Amino acid sequence: MADESGATAAGPSTTHNDPAQIPVEDPDLDSADSAYGDDGMLSETTSIPSTILRHRYENGRRYHKFREGEYWGPNDEQQNDQLDIAHQMFMIMLNNKLHLAPYEHPQNVLDLGCGTGIWCVDMADEHPAAQVTGVDLSPIQPSFAPPNCKFEIDDVTSPWTYDQNSFDFINIRALYGSVADWASLYKEVFDHLAPGGYIHQVEMSIQFKSDDDSLKPDHILSQWSDIFHEAGEKFGKSFKAVHDLGKWMVDAGFEDVNERWYKVPVGGWSSDAHLKELGRWNLLHCTQGAEGWGLFLLTSVMKWTPDEARVFIAKFKQGLKDRSVHAYFEVVVVWARKPAIQNSVWE
Repeated sequence: MADESGATAAGPSTTHNDPAQIPVEDPDLDSADSAYGDDGMLSETTSIPSTILRHRYENGRRYHKFREGEYWGPNDEQQNDQLDIAHQMFMIMLNNKLHLAPYEHPQNVLDLGCGTGIWCVDMADEHPAAQVTGVDLSPIQPSFAPPNCKFEIDDVTSPWTYDQNSFDFINIRALYGSVADWASLYKEVFDHLAPGGYIHQVEMSIQFKSDDDSLKPDHILSQWSDIFHEAGEKFGKSFKAVHDLGKWMVDAGFEDVNERWYKVPVGGWSSDAHLKELGRWNLLHCTQGAEGWGLFLLTSVMKWTPDEARVFIAKFKQGLKDRSVHAYFEVVVVWARKPAIQNSVWE
């Protein structure tokens, strides 16, 4: 049951969507944690300059060449599958909603860091009167998309070239560990939203937790969190920003800032049917994504050898399946509105 806390002038309104402790199922009742698949990967690329289409390869994985090194994740088929699995996981988490903002009829939508473009395609299908634009560093979006959906290759952390006040809905999802200066990004979002428009963001914490103390500090999942928090700080793009997004939106001048926190189990260990399904998808999500999440940061940032990194990643993937541990991580959904009468704190 949700635990509501009222909004104040000093910060966002915060909701905890899940129970104080996730109910645990008897492990003898259900041991199937890997039966879920994805709906197919969007792998075609749009018609864009060949220089942007180039890739680089490292440790057997493919990465973006445009603004090389700005983002740690691969853009190959394996990682793109993980992105689409994450989309399905978020849809389950949000009860099949693409967003939670109270905005029913958007006209001009921008998705920052759109990945495979799957959210954009769904948003365009759901709102055929809206123009939906997805932006990403990697050209991995579909060539066949709804007529009201388009994709652009750009770095959203660089100065924007769009007209100010031109969008009425800007979406951000899973840019964790990818932004060095959130205040500057939120300024761009604020300036380019029309008065009354909404920002909507979904971000994951990488801190694994348990409510019943089954996850110990020396467990591989705890070690993973510690190491990648350190890697994010060394990379200059913190994974800890998830806890400050609402505050930073308030600082940027947004109003009606709302946070909703979710516990997302790892595996189908919960006795709650919704959380069990969510957890199974998250286990698939983490298993599919682990190598791509880890290789660049462990080798290029933490200076591990590729063999050391792969051994650690393999141990992490085994740890994900440890049914004696009732692990989860938190996901926050934050949405806020640009004042109808502009009162920018940046002026």
